[in-house]
Amino acid sequence: MKNIPKVKDIMSKDLFFVSWNDTLRKVLDFIKIEKVRHIPVVEDGKFVGLIDENRVNEYIRKKIYDPEEEIEEAEFSTISDFDYLVKRDVKVLFPEDSILKALELFIKKKGECFPVVDEDFNLLGIVSYIDLLLFMYKDLSEKAN
Repeated sequence: MKNIPKVKDIMSKDLFFVSWNDTLRKVLDFIKIEKVRHIPVVEDGKFVGLIDENRVNEYIRKKIYDPEEEIEEAEFSTISDFDYLVKRDVKVLFPEDSILKALELFIKKKGECFPVVDEDFNLLGIVSYIDLLLFMYKDLSEKAN
């Protein structure tokens, strides 16, 4: 059987992440300035969940029409105040998983990205569907030449 590359070979290691004590403003800044759509939440280095741009945007749209709370005030509250924005039931990948396993997970869960963790759930990286597409493009381009 041909040697199939591992998740560790394609995962993004330069991560933007937040902890429970960070502010919602930090999440908004990552989304706007760094142009990321998914932000892992860590506690003591361990992956605990994922905040995605869609959930944050839904929250903001609701608050625009809620006269009780100003968005400007809310964005300086901590992530722990917005626990409902954190998706906790996220499937994870491990560095030694094959790219084939990652593809199967993307197809089965219709995900946009999955965190890469070690056996203790320390966050090591993230794999997005773009990472997979770039890998496949490079692989197919090399085979075509």
